Amino acid sequence: MSPAARPLPAPPSRASTAPARPGAGADPAPARPVAPDPEPEAALSRRDRKKERTRREIYEAAMRLFAERGFAAVTIADICEAADVGRGTFFLHFPSKAALLYEFNQRVAEEFRASLVEPRGPARDELCALVERISVELVSQAEIMTAMVAEFFSSPETLAAASKEGQALSELVTEIIQRGQERGEFARRIDARLAAASFLATAAAIVSGQVFAPDEVAPEEVSRQFLQITFSGLDPSGDRGAGA
Repeated sequence: MSPAARPLPAPPSRASTAPARPGAGADPAPARPVAPDPEPEAALSRRDRKKERTRREIYEAAMRLFAERGFAAVTIADICEAADVGRGTFFLHFPSKAALLYEFNQRVAEEFRASLVEPRGPARDELCALVERISVELVSQAEIMTAMVAEFFSSPETLAAASKEGQALSELVTEIIQRGQERGEFARRIDARLAAASFLATAAAIVSGQVFAPDEVAPEEVSRQFLQITFSGLDPSGDRGAGA
């Protein structure tokens, strides 16, 4: 909400414009302090928007090149040229080529959050919908994402940076699981962060080709098995009989 407009001071009367006689009248009122200039904050906001725009442009340029040439054939130099940025700018946003997965996760999480409306349905349904959304994105660019995820998990520097970057999808899954626990849909004796980490690690293993060979199992069946594992582990009946 913008601050209320400050009323303009009344114009001085003619008498007030004449020089004051010595000793006449009270001392003039002290000058009103000047409000701080909001420009630095606005400038910071513009810088943030520009940074986000550059990040997206790098990602989009990279994905176009991956689609044309394949993930392995594209270099960081190629991406920088296509995005019209320097190498320093690229590494400011992404520690490696595989770290472009951060932006993929961010986009999926943002789009899925935007699709949630109140009153929200069961958390189980939301997890199913999220898996479907991710599956659609992955199937549409399967070769690219398989190579990107495989390189992501083989790069120590990318994995080290993952604890600070690319957490949007993890935070979304954790939030959905916590909501399910609060509603009694999911086991409460499992830390939601651990459940989310297991969920995403299993998904990554599938996507990177560590579980099934290409075209070995239909995507729909993969999703079914994945969700069965997820919901079996989160079944609230597991809380009963657990040790104190």
